[in-house]
Amino acid sequence: MNRTSASLVIVALAITAVGCGDDGRGYAVPEKVCDTKVDPDLLAPLLPGGEEIHQRDVPREHGATCDVSVQGGDGGGVYIKRDAVPEGDDPLKVREDTLIRYGNPKRVDIGDDSRLADKGALITTSCAPEGKDTTFALEVYLSSPTPEDVPERRKALERFLRSYLPTAAKAQGCRS
Repeated sequence: MNRTSASLVIVALAITAVGCGDDGRGYAVPEKVCDTKVDPDLLAPLLPGGEEIHQRDVPREHGATCDVSVQGGDGGGVYIKRDAVPEGDDPLKVREDTLIRYGNPKRVDIGDDSRLADKGALITTSCAPEGKDTTFALEVYLSSPTPEDVPERRKALERFLRSYLPTAAKAQGCRS
C-alpha cells in the first residue's frame, strides 16, 4: 500500500468513527425542538442510540407539543409539552398522577415549582404574556427505556431543563 492509499484509509476510518461514535447514534442531535433552540450537548444524553431521528412540532393555541423520536436501536425519544396555564390552575396538581407514573417525582429548584422524576419532569414558572397572569408549564417525558443509571439520567434531564426553560418560556411569550 502506498502512502496516499494509507492516508485515505486513515481518513475513512476517522470519518467512520466520528459518524458512528460510541453512543450508538447514526443521527445528528437536533439544535431546535418545538421550533426553539436547544443545546444539543444537553439533549443528547436524553436520546437513545438509533439510526434516524424524526421530529414533529405541533403548535397549539396556548402552547406546543413536540416529539423527537429515534428509529432503530432501542427506540423512544423525548416528548415536550409547553402550555400557558390560566391563573388559578395548578399544573402540578392536574398532572400529579402522570408524575407518579414517571417514577419517584421529587421537588427540584427550577422555575417556581417543579418535579423531576425517573422518566420525565414538570416545571412551572410565572409567565405574564400580554399582561395576563398565567403559569408557564413545561413537561418533558422520556419515552426511551429506563437505563440502569437512573440517577445519572435524572441529572442529565435537570441540566437540560435548566438550560431549556428560559428559551421555552420566551418562545411561549413570557416576559422576563
